[in-house]
Amino acid sequence: MSGERIGLLGGTFDPIHIGHLHLAQAVADVAALDKVLFIPVGSPAHRETHAPADDRKEMTQLAIARNARFEFDGTALEQPAPAYTADTLALLREKRPHDRFCFIACIDSLARSRWRRLDEVAAALEKFYVARREGVDVAELAPTIADLNPELRARFEIVDVSLMDLSSTEIRALVKAGRSIRYLVPDVVAGYIADRSLYR
Repeated sequence: MSGERIGLLGGTFDPIHIGHLHLAQAVADVAALDKVLFIPVGSPAHRETHAPADDRKEMTQLAIARNARFEFDGTALEQPAPAYTADTLALLREKRPHDRFCFIACIDSLARSRWRRLDEVAAALEKFYVARREGVDVAELAPTIADLNPELRARFEIVDVSLMDLSSTEIRALVKAGRSIRYLVPDVVAGYIADRSLYR
């Protein structure tokens, strides 16, 4: 089969932090992915955003610029609200007809969030890589994928990679409190947040 094996990492990236970058690199290594696309969501279906889409786009591009295996993709920023993953994947397929897509997510975001049209999402993927997270039992995934047919369920694969217990919510709180976020986000992102007075 032609094309590349492409990892897809979506999120609000509000802001992007080293946990996102580490997850992408770790799964790319374990799963032998050719590339990881970082896909910021403009108007996500299930959560609010805090920084404007243009700022989140810029921070994401700054964060990944020095890794040749990472690439920015603006598809979900251009989608009409609310943006659903199934629709994003359909648009990506039009742009990259020959590549094989592999989604990347942490188990908590899959098991503890409501996913619309998960059957469509799984059908569009070669693999859905689910990273373990401390405090979340792998058994929690079962109800989420229980209604999928066996072929689609088989596309979900648990991967063992070390994860950083870090969230964008915590980083925003630190910024608001006037505390340092150095070493939690790339320096260029910390500088951008300061220059633009984001999250204050």
